[in-house]
Amino acid sequence: MMGSLFKWELKQTFSSKAFWITGAALVAIPALMLAITLKGEGFTGYEAYLEGLNNYTSFMMFIIGVFAGVHVTGAFEGRKIQAAVMAGNSRIKILLAKFLSYSAATALFSTVSIAVSTAVAFAMKGTGGIEGTFARSIIGRAAVLAVVEVAYASACFLSSMYIRHLGGAIGLNLMLMMALNFAAQTLIEHSWAEKYLRMLPAGQAIFVIADVSNKNVLMALSSAVIACIAVLVLSYVKFGKEELK
Repeated sequence: MMGSLFKWELKQTFSSKAFWITGAALVAIPALMLAITLKGEGFTGYEAYLEGLNNYTSFMMFIIGVFAGVHVTGAFEGRKIQAAVMAGNSRIKILLAKFLSYSAATALFSTVSIAVSTAVAFAMKGTGGIEGTFARSIIGRAAVLAVVEVAYASACFLSSMYIRHLGGAIGLNLMLMMALNFAAQTLIEHSWAEKYLRMLPAGQAIFVIADVSNKNVLMALSSAVIACIAVLVLSYVKFGKEELK
């Protein structure tokens, strides 16, 4: 039953206009901005690659909240969640399928966008200046960042679970992501806050770009898993006993 529900969620997600519009924006805008930036001098290929990662994180923060609102709050407004409950599916299975499909979409956005931006960076500036092995510095860093971005974006999934108006959910998601980013950018200036920021996806979205040591990779992946579990638990607190209308 869970497998069928998840497949149905994936089909609904990948066939939605929100998925394709969000994906197109998250691939095209960071790559275009990177290409414009790299027209200037002073970038090695490796520095251009890192600039592409920074671009993706910045634009994801502004765009992913719209997708989360449509994916979660929109499903309540369209009574898709209510229909799934009425069909006899347990709420925990519905929540898991919804969250996994959201995470799969976010992971796909990250993977494709980072791949395109990396291709732009290396095509324009070559592959010079890479620190360490290509596998760790380029592929490994991108993979870990994609996982961190899924956990970072899960904050929007959680906030959307608590709002039943689409416009309100999108607005809240935008403010939430901006607040998390502002807090991380502010606290990173203080040495005492570094160890705490490394425990949070919002902080690791900054640190992973600069640090792919074994210790930080483990911390980044652990923080991502813990954040996703916390989102699921807090989402179920709201959804588990909610009276659906």
